[in-house]
Parts: sequence; structure tokens; C-alpha cells
Amino acid sequence: MDEDRRFSLEEYRDELRLFCYRMGGSLHDAEGLVETALFQAGGLPLPLTDTESMRTELFKIAARLCIDALADQPPRGLPYLSGPPSDPYLAPLEPEEGDFWLEPFPDDLYPAIAYAGKRTNTERESISLPFVAALQSLHPRERLCLILVDAMGWRMEITAEVLGAGVVDARRVLEESRESMTRVYDEKLGRREPPPEEKATELLMRYIHPWETGDLEGLGERLGEDALLQLPPSPSWYEGHDALMKHLASYPLADGARGRWRLLPRRANGQLAFGVYRRDDRRHIYTAHSIQVVCFTDDLVSEIIAFKYPSFFPSFKLLAEVGIQGQDPST
Repeated sequence: MDEDRRFSLEEYRDELRLFCYRMGGSLHDAEGLVETALFQAGGLPLPLTDTESMRTELFKIAARLCIDALADQPPRGLPYLSGPPSDPYLAPLEPEEGDFWLEPFPDDLYPAIAYAGKRTNTERESISLPFVAALQSLHPRERLCLILVDAMGWRMEITAEVLGAGVVDARRVLEESRESMTRVYDEKLGRREPPPEEKATELLMRYIHPWETGDLEGLGERLGEDALLQLPPSPSWYEGHDALMKHLASYPLADGARGRWRLLPRRANGQLAFGVYRRDDRRHIYTAHSIQVVCFTDDLVSEIIAFKYPSFFPSFKLLAEVGIQGQDPST
């Protein structure tokens, strides 16, 4: 592949990554699908000077790859959609083979593009975990139509071309997807609005402090009465202020928790998020533990999703290890 072609294709990487993530709910899988799509596109005589045609052809390739991949796996979800809440006094369950959970998506990877078309769903909403979870309940062809039209503002004619269908058929698929999304997203999962920017810094600092100081009561004051805690890839989840407090007191904030955790602010799926490190006393460092995505209702935490995926830290521009005082332990 010549340098001009490689550069032209790379311009679409962020768009393709987000599309593939919305389709399958996995950042890891999306990265692999994008690499394959760009490799396949490199061998085709794509119209490098026609932006719309170039984008359409690339999305045809990515759409086919996503649909083929999704045919071999169950839809991804979140623990609270999979069964009853867990016993807060018991240790979280081990991940089960065959479970497929949603993965977090760093806001820093959101493509820097201003879509010209009219979008039904806002930028932050269309990347939120409830929205992506609702997408997973749709047939892949329905997901594709809804993502391209409602989340990206594409014209129906171009969407039909990517789908490989006529405009009438594509419009029918879109209407079916919208009906399903109304039932699942609006009526079952519910929307999560991010806190106003002017309050974000205050909220994240008030959240970080009790974790890092091991202040269970202080954290409890910041939890809403109906707060949720989810722990993928474990299927365990907890509902309600009392249940969360029992779990926190028994495990992450049990006696002697001061200095056990360190949280570094990030953004994920349109919400406040944190890279969470756990202290390793033997090595005298903090090691990557989980990515927390935290939702607020007014000033109180309404949901914590703690994704225990240390391998995702580089995607959030986080080190795998940090020193006790915050320095890079390799220095």
C-alpha cells in the first residue's frame, strides 16, 4: 500500500472504531475489526479524492466484518441485565466462561468530526453504556441502520448502500430498530445524563477522596438510595444504598483501606470515569485494577460500573503501574 493511500485510509480510523464499538460493545474487538477493514480496503481501488464515496466503501467493509463477527457470539450486556442482585456479604463471583460484557470506551477516542446530517441521538447519549447496551438487543442489521442514521446522521440512501438493500427496505429496518430501542432503551434501561461541566470537577474530587482515604462513611454520603454497583467481568452486581455499603465494608473498603486505592480521573462513555489502582505493599507501587464509569443524579452517585480490565489502561492513556507518590515506578 502506498503512503498516500495509507494516510487517506487512516483518516477514518476513529470513525470506524466507534462504529464497530457501537455494533459489538467491545473496544478490543473494534480495534481488531478496524485493522482488518483498513487492510482489506488497502487492496481496493477506492476513490481517494471523493470523501463520501471513500467513507461509504470503508463502512461497507466494516459493516460486513461486524455482522459476520456478531453471528458467532451472543449479545454483550451488563451484569444487572443478567440476573438478580448478588449477596453483598459474599465475595464477587468469578467470571464465567461464555459471558460477554460490554466494555468501556474512552471519550478521548471519540472521532473529531462534525457530522453534517441531523442526528436523533446526541454525541454523549449515543456512546453511553445504556444506549450501547440497548443496541445489543437489536438484530445486527437493525443496529447498523440506527447507528448510521440516528447516531451519525447519515442519509437513508447511503445507509441503504452500506446495508446492501434498497431504500424502502432500509427504511423499514430503521423503523423496526427505533421501535425496539424505545422499548429497551427508553422504557427499560433509562438514560444517564452526564453532570454539567461546571460541577464535574467538584463531583470527581468528592468521589476520589473517600476512596483514597478509606472513608466508608464519606463514600456512603455520596451514594444515592437506589445506586447500582456492577463488577464486570464478574456477573455480580448490587442494588441500593444499604447493599452497596455492606459490600464496600466487606471487601474494597474493609478495615485498613486508607491508601489502598488510587483514582485518576478520565472520561468514558460520556460520563466521569476513573482509572483505579490498588496498592501492592510488597512491591511498594500501585498496579492497574479497574476502570470505573460513574454516573451521577444531581450530586449523588447513581451507578458505578467497575470494569476489572487492567489491559484497557493504555487505551485510557494510563500507566500499568504508578509509584506510591504518583511517579512512574520505572524512573
